[in-house]
Amino acid sequence: MRSAVVICATVLAVCLPRVGVGQTAEDPLARKECEAKGGSYEMGGRIRQFICFEPLSDAGSSCEKASDCAGFCLSETKQCSAVTPQFGCIPHLDEAGRARVICID
Repeated sequence: MRSAVVICATVLAVCLPRVGVGQTAEDPLARKECEAKGGSYEMGGRIRQFICFEPLSDAGSSCEKASDCAGFCLSETKQCSAVTPQFGCIPHLDEAGRARVICID
């Protein structure tokens, strides 16, 4: 049983993205492309990579369910989220308008 757990953990670890100099180093071209789209090029996620956080066209709009927004319909404010991607635990409304929390890393 223990060896099966070790094998599964090893297989899953191989599937994880590699964090190397190329991924954590800032890419000037990617920054330029991101900023041209109105985005913010910053470190994000648990693996601490540079990511383009892009603004969403419906940011701040009122919402009642998930499909009302390009991103998340935030349950605390009932407004559409401002950027994508988002990380952390996000209280949002599902398609039926029920409050849920999703954690994204």
